[in-house]
Amino acid sequence: MKVLLQSNEYPIIASPQLAKELGMPAATFLQKLYFLLNDTRKYKNKKNLTQHSNRKWWFHTYEEWQATIGLFSISSIKRAVAKLKELGLIEVNKLDKNKSMRVNYYTINYKKLKDLFGIRTEAKAQAPTPKEPDRTQKVVGTDLPTQPEASTDDLAILQSQHRALYRQLRAYKVDITHDDPLIFHCANKPREILRYAASASNRLDLMKWQWHTPEQILPKHFFIYQE
Repeated sequence: MKVLLQSNEYPIIASPQLAKELGMPAATFLQKLYFLLNDTRKYKNKKNLTQHSNRKWWFHTYEEWQATIGLFSISSIKRAVAKLKELGLIEVNKLDKNKSMRVNYYTINYKKLKDLFGIRTEAKAQAPTPKEPDRTQKVVGTDLPTQPEASTDDLAILQSQHRALYRQLRAYKVDITHDDPLIFHCANKPREILRYAASASNRLDLMKWQWHTPEQILPKHFFIYQE
């Protein structure tokens, strides 16, 4: 499975697939936004990063975007933002409490990204709508995982906390891919999600040797970022 968004230090060029589908300016903007939203080691205390509706948002003026990306003119960046908004891949909102500050904050719509680029769409279509698992209904898993194990190259791209969470979830037979947005969304609270994964067989009366999707074993609040 191809990795669309890289998490390396200050990446400049996005994946070939994104560049081909979106054009280089839009693909590079999306890659840089992804990096800024997830590189919490450097930016978690910066005023540019904020939380809204349980999602991370990043503020930049167009001049700052030009300086950060370092490749395109402001007019090219504006066209890239308009294109990404039209496709639904990013959301732009004015979140400053000071109403006189008409500045834009940006976030990524990961669900739309998956839908447009066909990442696990068939497997997700078969999964139930995220909700609290119903104890009155038997949750049925699979004897083998439907999602393949990540390759060494795939894991090398991930940041250490994301890689560790992915491996632990797979050890608990959670049928998840290394690039599932849930991995990145829950990286700051791994103990909570791992506690639910570890207790799933007892809570839901599951067959311990079977694999289950995240939607089958996790409560609804883990999936708020998709809404």
